[in-house]
Amino acid sequence: MGETIMKIFKLTAFVAVFFLLMGCASGKPVPASSGVNTGSRTAKSGGGDELEHAIRETSDYLNKRIQKGSKVVLLNIKSDWPDLSEYILSALTENAVNDDIFTVVDRQQLDLIRAEQNFQWSGEVSDASAQEIGQMLGAQTIVSGSITTIGSVYRIQVRAISVQTAAVQGQFSQNVDSKVNTVAALTKRVVPAGSAPARPQTAVPARTTPVAPATPATPATPGTPAAAATPATPAAPATVQPAAPPPPIQGTMVPGANLAAKLAWMQKSAESHNTYILEVNANENIARSTLYYEGAINITIVLRGVGANRTIRLSSNGDMFEVRQQVTFILENNITLQGHNGNTGTLVYVNGGTFKMNPGTAIIGNGRTDGHGGAGVYIGNGTIEMTGGTISGNTSGNEGGGVYVQGNFTMTDGIISGNTAKQGGGVYVSGWSSFGGPHYTIFTMRGGTITGNTARESGGGVLANNPFKKIGGTITGYNSDQANGNVVRDEGGDVLARKGHAVFVSADRRKETTAGPGVSLDSGTASGWDR
Repeated sequence: MGETIMKIFKLTAFVAVFFLLMGCASGKPVPASSGVNTGSRTAKSGGGDELEHAIRETSDYLNKRIQKGSKVVLLNIKSDWPDLSEYILSALTENAVNDDIFTVVDRQQLDLIRAEQNFQWSGEVSDASAQEIGQMLGAQTIVSGSITTIGSVYRIQVRAISVQTAAVQGQFSQNVDSKVNTVAALTKRVVPAGSAPARPQTAVPARTTPVAPATPATPATPGTPAAAATPATPAAPATVQPAAPPPPIQGTMVPGANLAAKLAWMQKSAESHNTYILEVNANENIARSTLYYEGAINITIVLRGVGANRTIRLSSNGDMFEVRQQVTFILENNITLQGHNGNTGTLVYVNGGTFKMNPGTAIIGNGRTDGHGGAGVYIGNGTIEMTGGTISGNTSGNEGGGVYVQGNFTMTDGIISGNTAKQGGGVYVSGWSSFGGPHYTIFTMRGGTITGNTARESGGGVLANNPFKKIGGTITGYNSDQANGNVVRDEGGDVLARKGHAVFVSADRRKETTAGPGVSLDSGTASGWDR
C-alpha cells in the first residue's frame, strides 16, 4: 500500500513540473520571420487597458532604438481601421513629446506635405516615399507601421527607418486581443486600407453649376373653373465638380536618353522664343548646370517627371541650376530637386532670369556651408513665382534656409517648412541691392504656408530687411522652446507674429510693409497676425 502511494506521489510531481515548464516556455517572445529583431510579444493584461500597455512598450522600444535628439516623423499606421490607426499614432506622438528623447514633426506639417505631394497615408507607403517625406521635413528617422489580424488578435507592428540610408533602425510588434474595450470601440468603422484616406482631406474649391429658376404656374382662363396650378418643378441639386488640374505646358520635346543628355542638347540647339520640355522618366544624378544660351533670348524650359515623382540629385558641389537673363525655368510637376550636406551652392540660383515652381514639385535636403544664404533657392537678381510645391529640409550656414530673396518673390501657394538658417529660417529678404543693377528686393505673400522653420538668431519664418507684403497665406509661429511652428532662438527686430517670432522687419522699412488689415507697424511694437 505504501509503495502504491509513493508511485502516485511521484507521478503527480512529474505532471506538476511538466506543466510548470510548459507555462514558462509559452511566455517566450515569438521569433521574427524577417530576421529583424522585432521584440515581438503579447501585451500585458490587467492593471490598465491592454492597448495602452502595447503603445507604451512600443514607445519605450523606439526611445531605445532612435538616437537621442533626432527629428522623427511618425508617418502612418496602415490598417483597415482608421480610427484605431489614428489613436495609436496620437498616443505614440503624446508619449514621444512627454518622454523628450527625440523631436516629433508636427502632424500639421505632415498633412500639408501630404496634400501638396499627394501621398496616400491610408495605404502602403514605400520606403522610398518615406525617405522623401523625411527629407522634405528635415527628419533623421521615419516611423511607420501596420495592423493586421490573427484570429481574434490584432497585431500592431511599427518600424523605424533611417532617412539618410533607408536602413531599418528597429522593428517591434505587439499582439492585442480584439475583446479589449478600447480596441472593440475603435474597430467598428472599417475602411479597407488604400480605398479612402484615413485622415480627413482638405476640401478642394469646387465650381457650382447655376440652377435655372423654376417655371411659374400658368394662371386659369377667366370664366372657367380654376384649375389647380401646376406646382413648380423642384430645382435640381447643384452639381459639384472638382477643379480640373491645369493642362500640361506645351512645347518642343527635347531628345536624349537622360536629363544630362537633354541639357547638353539645349546648349547646342536652343533657339529664341521657344518653350522646351524636359521629361524625366527615372531618378537621376546630375552635375551643376547653367541655363543660359548664347545668342538666344526668351527661352522657357519646363522640367517634369513622367509616371511618378522623379528625384534629381546633385552629384557635385555648386548650384544645381543657375537661371540667367532671358530664361524662364519652370518646375511643372512630379519633380523633386535634392541637394546634399556640405554643398557650396544652392539648388536653384536665379541670376537675372525667372523661376516658377508649380504644385507637385519639391526642393529638399540641401545643406549650404559656403557662408552665403539660400540653401534651397537664391534670388540674386530676378523673379520667383511659387504657385505650389514644397521647399523643405534645407539648411543654410547664414541667411535663408529655404529662400534668400535679393529680387522679387511672389508666393501664392505651396509650403516652406522644416528649413534652418542663422537668420530667416524659411525666407530671408535682403536689403536694397546693387547686384545686377540697383533695385529693391520685395517678398509678396498672397497664399501658401510658412511653418516649422528654425532660425538660430532671428526670423524663424521670415526675416525681412525690405518690403514684405502679406496679403494672404499662413505663417505659424511658436516661441523658442516649442518643437513645431517657426522657431527662433533670439530676437533682432520688430516681430510680425503674436505667437513667437515668425517675421522680422527692419525699422527703416516699417512704413513700406503691410501686415494685414488694420495692423500698423509704426508703433515699433510686436504686432501682426497669428495665422
